[in-house]
Amino acid sequence: MPSDRFSFSRLQILDQCPIKYRFIYLDGRPVQGESIESYLGSRLHEALEWLYRERRTGRNILFDDLLNQFRALWRDGWHGFIYIVDRGWTTDDYYQQGQRCLAGYYRRFAPFDEPVDSTEQTLTFDLADHDDCLMTAVLDRLDNHGAGWWSIHDYKSGKNMLTVARAQRDLQMKIYALALVRTKDDLQRVDVAWHFLRHGKDIVLENVQWNPKRTATMLRKRIDKAREGEAQPETLQPRESLLCNWCYYWDICPAKVGQSHPAQVVR
Repeated sequence: MPSDRFSFSRLQILDQCPIKYRFIYLDGRPVQGESIESYLGSRLHEALEWLYRERRTGRNILFDDLLNQFRALWRDGWHGFIYIVDRGWTTDDYYQQGQRCLAGYYRRFAPFDEPVDSTEQTLTFDLADHDDCLMTAVLDRLDNHGAGWWSIHDYKSGKNMLTVARAQRDLQMKIYALALVRTKDDLQRVDVAWHFLRHGKDIVLENVQWNPKRTATMLRKRIDKAREGEAQPETLQPRESLLCNWCYYWDICPAKVGQSHPAQVVR
């Protein structure tokens, strides 16, 4: 049976490809493959989590310290099911890109004196009072400025960068802001920030005024749609797109079975 807890990523998978949603959340099929982009993003998140965890102990973090930690995370996390779709790039290209991402972040934010409350913070909440819809949000970083003022930080390692207009409509960050509304009693102000590591740029929205009821209503409709699909799994069919190149269910997907996956495994 599927979990009764939903998240942005779970709902996003349903939008991207219903049958992939079925494979993961109904059939419980584990994913063996991982794209190099996903691997890089995970190691960058871990490196920044380590940075703020160490900084909170009072330690002064040099850039070489951060690079050494990234190098260890990259080496220790490597496994035999990492794939590259872009044949023009090598493993080392992605590794060097990761170092550049951290260099840009270090230049912008050292000495890292932000009032960090937590990193990789998981918040689980009801959409409304006495509701049966549970949402889970995992915040990359949460800062507490005091007097009910909080700021949410999200790290992005991909190619795409939001515009300010798109950031103002971003559902993922609206879910994170709603999580604070539902879990913080002293909430007075919420700032949100996206850090686009590959571009070395940031978008910050101060004192966002998103309507929590509107966000909850939007999410409830999407969850209802997911539950309808779960009740009728045969309706969850493939939705082919460019994202198929980064999907590792080809062997069982009706739209791809028998075709060669464009990605190559890297060692």
